[in-house]
Amino acid sequence: MKQLYLSLKKAGLMFKGHTEQGEVDFILLETYENGTTTSVDINTFETLFGDIEGNPTYEALSGSHTFKLEDTQYTMTAEEMGYQKYFDHWKEQGLFN
Repeated sequence: MKQLYLSLKKAGLMFKGHTEQGEVDFILLETYENGTTTSVDINTFETLFGDIEGNPTYEALSGSHTFKLEDTQYTMTAEEMGYQKYFDHWKEQGLFN
């Protein structure tokens, strides 16, 4: 994931924010016309997509992912989780190797 994070940072899509856990890195997903944003913290992103950590390609991220939240295991695609449109945009920007 490090290379993906470096690409996102270079594109201005990474920032630091504060949560209950202290300072955390975030990925900026979308900015709306009114200035509000949608973002995801790195910990959540890695929970959802950690199964492809060694190979965070567009194809791998766009596929099916198995992850655990609390005591429940889920298997969902990026589209089902609502992330596919962001991955498509990153691909258009050339952020994947």
